[in-house]
Amino acid sequence: MPTPLAVPTGRPRLGVLPGFLAALSPLSQLGFTPVAVVLGDRLGLSVGQVGLTVGIYAAAAAVATLVLGPLFDLVSPRRVLPVAVAANVVLSASLLLEPGFAGILVSRVLSGLTNSALMLCASVVVADANRGDGTARERGFSRLQTFTSLGAVAGLGVGATAAGLGAPQVWSWTVVGYGLVVLALTPAISRRLPAALPGVAGAGPGARVSAVLREVGAALRVPRTALLLVAAAGVGWAIQAAHYAVSLLSEQLHPPLWQRVLLAVMIPAGVFLGSSANQVLLGRRSAARVFSRAYPALPVSCAVLALVVGAGGGWGVVALLTTLVVLGAVLGTLMPLSPAVLVGWHPGLRGSVTAADSVAKGLGSTVSPVVLGAVAAATSLGAGFLVLAAVAALAAVCARAATPGPPQRG
Repeated sequence: MPTPLAVPTGRPRLGVLPGFLAALSPLSQLGFTPVAVVLGDRLGLSVGQVGLTVGIYAAAAAVATLVLGPLFDLVSPRRVLPVAVAANVVLSASLLLEPGFAGILVSRVLSGLTNSALMLCASVVVADANRGDGTARERGFSRLQTFTSLGAVAGLGVGATAAGLGAPQVWSWTVVGYGLVVLALTPAISRRLPAALPGVAGAGPGARVSAVLREVGAALRVPRTALLLVAAAGVGWAIQAAHYAVSLLSEQLHPPLWQRVLLAVMIPAGVFLGSSANQVLLGRRSAARVFSRAYPALPVSCAVLALVVGAGGGWGVVALLTTLVVLGAVLGTLMPLSPAVLVGWHPGLRGSVTAADSVAKGLGSTVSPVVLGAVAAATSLGAGFLVLAAVAALAAVCARAATPGPPQRG
């Protein structure tokens, strides 16, 4: 079967530039959640309508990821990048007008599309810049996660501050300002990328798409690839549930603004530490080995958090903050490794397998808050985290089964 994507020659020197792309998405995504409540109050929206403005983003991003992943195996990100960044800036600025329920929905759907394109662009750029150098590629993915965590800290912090001040425009102007900075950097990134990617020789667009889809289907049927995607879903399951639990705790405790902001940024701060530690760990071990060996720490940290939450205030705020940072550090170590391993196994499908990893994490992120909320309502939040830890333990078994080395293609 012909390879749908030829390996480009030369290695563009991009440094930290892809990281600036990666930070824009969480800044605009996570900061909107607390701001949505304030906008809803101003516009007279119901709780269900506010929830829809938050949830529809994830649905749009998931659909966009499924469509754009294979597309990036055929088209250079150079063609998509400027449009995605500019659209993100315009959409964030549109919320300054407080356009009403329908306008906000449209803005969030389009934001999900553009942010999905941005994250895939960043991943594909790193993969293309480090073809043939697995260690550099793995470190590049971890560097993306480092910048993503910085964007998450900024988004959650600015969003919580804007909500506390009752001024959603603070968040909008922050996103617009940073987006303009990224837009100014876009030409520097684009100049280092190929204008087009060669496909199957002599084939038309339809044949090229068919070739990519056949390759994707073959890749997903490899048992080791499927197991790694299940483990990736476990990571998404844990991080979204943890963020949701922090929101529940904040509502239960009614802390002052500075404590609310501190609770919100503890997990992203830990993610930053974990992804930064990968820069050292990946110099000694492969990404697959680090992933499988570090994964058991995830169910353990979830179980410890269950004990801390179950104890109420008995263990103190310091214990809670420390546990959140540790959980974030474990997640920060794991999150960038699964796409790095998948791209190493299937370099000709770097867009598709990165998209598959994102979809797997998205599925875990979608289910976990529902399960955690149901268990917490029936029993307690601590019991909900014990269920979370049990599922993470099963995912750890899958991570261990996905052993290092390139899979055999059937």
